[in-house]
Amino acid sequence: MRISVTRPAIGALALATVLLTAVTGCSSESDAEGGSSGLLTGLGALAGDADAKQLTFLDAAAVRELSKDDPERFAFVSRPSSPLLSSYGPGLLGKEFEESQIDSAVDTAEAGHWEGSFDSDAITASLKSNGYKKSDKDGQEVWSSDDKGVTLEVSDDSLSYSSRDSDPMAVVSPEDGSSLADDSDFRSAAECLGDVYRADFNRPSSSGAVRLASAGQQASSSAKNTEVLCFVVKDDAAAEKLRTDLEQTVKSDAPKFDGTKVSVRKGDRPVVRAVVPDTAEQRPGRLVVSDMALWMAAAG
Repeated sequence: MRISVTRPAIGALALATVLLTAVTGCSSESDAEGGSSGLLTGLGALAGDADAKQLTFLDAAAVRELSKDDPERFAFVSRPSSPLLSSYGPGLLGKEFEESQIDSAVDTAEAGHWEGSFDSDAITASLKSNGYKKSDKDGQEVWSSDDKGVTLEVSDDSLSYSSRDSDPMAVVSPEDGSSLADDSDFRSAAECLGDVYRADFNRPSSSGAVRLASAGQQASSSAKNTEVLCFVVKDDAAAEKLRTDLEQTVKSDAPKFDGTKVSVRKGDRPVVRAVVPDTAEQRPGRLVVSDMALWMAAAG
């Protein structure tokens, strides 16, 4: 299985994805599953037919609080993974725009939705100066350009965008029951990840054992971060094999992954879960940036 990711959220480094999991007999906060309301709300902002080969959810307000005393430690996981912050130039949203205005974000390569506190007048003025024109689409005021390739809807508390050619804003205004939060694989992954401030999802392009891979970040304080790696797999046999491979990697690479718990939830959509504690010296996101042995074991 080959999974390739380009992540502006971590600069030139690739924050690809990882393992889907589920545990039983949970005894600590990092062991708890259920899916955070923020993550499920974020997934609910995008239609189920979104190009979600790579998707990132970020509770930006939470990570700002966690990283205020040590921003370098959280540098891998602190930025939204959005083409608006890279592909369309730094001036598209205007000189007054700052990333700190974003409180939460869910982004794919083609579309995204942000919640926060925005100066909508300044943003739309910048869009207009960049050649964008305002139009009405099903009662929505949207901004688009013939040659820029992205359509936006802006208010003081939210911003949605899409680069789809046909009916672009449909992907960020899903009908009831048709969002990614209603997709069985994404919901299983979200429930596995638990209460996370960041989650990265990746749909493998090959028809291997893994249906959906995900990586989540949990933190009870700035010094105590836990990485949760989850894989939704095709059947129980694949889940057991992946569990064995991960447990062997934990042992062979000791002490790098000391304290890791690997478990399996069986059923129609089996899930393999690895809960990996970071030390205070280890940077969140390391499992898909530097300490990648667990990911490589899962990738086969």
